[in-house]
Amino acid sequence: MDIALQTLLGQVERLGGAAHVDELREAAGRRTIETAVAVGLLERRAPGFLVVPDTDERTVTARHLRGYLTCASAAEILGYPMATRPASIHVAVPGNRAVHPSRHRPLTGTRIHREKQITPMTVDGFPLVRPAEVVARCLTCLDELDALAIADAALHRGNISREDVRSLLTGRCRGTARRILERASGRSRSLIESRLRWFLASSGHQVQHGVVIEGVGEVDFLVNGWLVVETDGYEFHSRRPDWIHDRWRDQQLLARGLVVLRLTYEDVMTGREPVLALIAAALDGVAHSSSVP
Repeated sequence: MDIALQTLLGQVERLGGAAHVDELREAAGRRTIETAVAVGLLERRAPGFLVVPDTDERTVTARHLRGYLTCASAAEILGYPMATRPASIHVAVPGNRAVHPSRHRPLTGTRIHREKQITPMTVDGFPLVRPAEVVARCLTCLDELDALAIADAALHRGNISREDVRSLLTGRCRGTARRILERASGRSRSLIESRLRWFLASSGHQVQHGVVIEGVGEVDFLVNGWLVVETDGYEFHSRRPDWIHDRWRDQQLLARGLVVLRLTYEDVMTGREPVLALIAAALDGVAHSSSVP
């Protein structure tokens, strides 16, 4: 490979694997570009837009729009939990800049967010906005439960402050978004824990989250002062040592007069009513058995 081709390919790769010709320096002469496309080093996705083969389509779309991944697309890259993989690619562009479908293709399957504030960053080669901007957009765009789980995860990891996100919440949806943000908790460690906390908040029971039991450690939830509800995601409870440790915890809690109800991922994902029915049955069943002579 000659020097001009190496230089051109290096410039495109440094821009995430996708670049507009006007972003490249003098090495991007017409002849060099044509050669790179002809030998398969680059693909021409649109006039003046070059892509390294096999570049992630999320990056391609964001770079094509001269924007940055945000909302569910950025949350997925950051490893924040969601019930379902985002169906669209969410891209942030400056609010004062028009996006013309005739110039920026493809837009099918793309959700464009026009933002007043964009702070670029790169994570694993992906062009993103910073976590606070990601969470703020999720709170106004996504389903309440996914938005809550994402805010919980970002708080738990220390990626955001509540005040920073709150300052970004403007416009028509800010009231609902701020209410979800106020209910977010840095104590939640998983998608199902976030969802269960949301369900329990409307259960009518006395609910404590992240309670530390002496000699046992922290439990997910304590309901009505005696029913411990734990969420058992397979990822963190599939190894035999973890299983043995969970059984030991259950024994210690029973010895302290506390009853344990373990809910799986599948239990929690069935929805609010089935989950609350399980908890109500446990409360009623234990209360009934304790009254039987």
